[in-house]
Amino acid sequence: MKAQNLKKIPQAAFSAAAWTTSFVWMGAVATTWGVSGIFVPPRKSHNYIGGPGMAAVLKITLSDVDIHYHRDFDPERRSVFCQNHVNLLDAHVACKTIPHAFCGMMNAWQFKIPFYGWIMKLADGIPVPKGQGRFRAIADAAKDRAAKGISILVFPEAHRTLDGKVRPFKKGVFLMAKMAGLPVVPLAVHGMGDLMRKGSVLIRPAKIKVFVGPQFDTQGLKSSELSALIQKVQRIIADFADFGIEPSDELINAPLTPELTARLEAEFAERHGEQETAS
Repeated sequence: MKAQNLKKIPQAAFSAAAWTTSFVWMGAVATTWGVSGIFVPPRKSHNYIGGPGMAAVLKITLSDVDIHYHRDFDPERRSVFCQNHVNLLDAHVACKTIPHAFCGMMNAWQFKIPFYGWIMKLADGIPVPKGQGRFRAIADAAKDRAAKGISILVFPEAHRTLDGKVRPFKKGVFLMAKMAGLPVVPLAVHGMGDLMRKGSVLIRPAKIKVFVGPQFDTQGLKSSELSALIQKVQRIIADFADFGIEPSDELINAPLTPELTARLEAEFAERHGEQETAS
């Protein structure tokens, strides 16, 4: 036990240095971004200050990031980017990956958090209210952001995963995308669990791979088709995030049918059961 604790000392020292440097750096980026916002809207300076500034935190952790975009991905089309959620640095990967301005969607109370809330406001983030009508409210907000040239980053699992494996997706963000008339994009990240796990502040340099899929339209989809799309996006992200497997053209182009939904649901449940047994 003592030997294991001794082995963690260098990692703890590196983590402390990385976090300290990151917070100082993010503070400088946020201040610069905020001051520049007096003259230029933050969404217009995102690709010059906010995005690359926050993405640089990954360099501070000494991690390598390799990004692959699907050939049908349109970098100019504003969309709802669906990313698997592993740790506190996920949004920094999104900053390095999404090629234009984007904002996050989070609970309204999080905007009151010192420093973090300020950055979310600079990015024109979407607060999620409580009560009835919240889907319409966030759909209207998403539509407004897209009209401004801003995409939306969401985490369909709703919570960070404990073991690094992708968990079932919630339907809400897809309903929001449909109501806003926006396409969804799978943003799958492999290796974030090696960098840091939920519940720990220890950082270990990692090799991170990212796959960005094509835009999948949601407008006009029937309920059964939306269910199939959720399963498709979940499978694309899970395959890559969990195993580093890029989706086949067959999966990308699969028709949104009840049969596809049933098949993907069964396969995901079987895989999930195997993971629980193994753990």
